Amino acid sequence: MDPPSELIRNLRSHAGLSQRELAKRAATSQPAIARYEGGFATPSLETLQRLAAVCGRQLRLSAEPVPDPHDVELAEELLRLTPLQRLHALPRFARLRALVTGADGADQ
Repeated sequence: MDPPSELIRNLRSHAGLSQRELAKRAATSQPAIARYEGGFATPSLETLQRLAAVCGRQLRLSAEPVPDPHDVELAEELLRLTPLQRLHALPRFARLRALVTGADGADQ
C-alpha cells in the first residue's frame, strides 16, 4: 500500500493537475497539498476521498487477512519433508488438529 503522500501525488499527476489546481477543486490550500505530498502532514480518510474524487478516482479501502506466521512456518516445514515423511506425519497432525479444534477425531 502506498503512503498517502505517494497516493496524492499519483492521483494529482494522473489527473494532470497542479497542486494549486487540486487545492482549488478540493476546497483546500496549495500548501496543504504540498504538506500531504511531502509527507509532512497526514490527511484524514475523508480528505483522501475528496482528493481522489476531484481527480476522478474512487478511493477503496480494504482489509485482507494475513497468514499466521506459525501457519507459514508449519507449511514451510511440511514442504521440506518427502512425500513418505509427510504420510508418516499425518497421524500426528490429525491428533494435533483434533486437540486444537476440540474434535474427537471422528469423521463428521
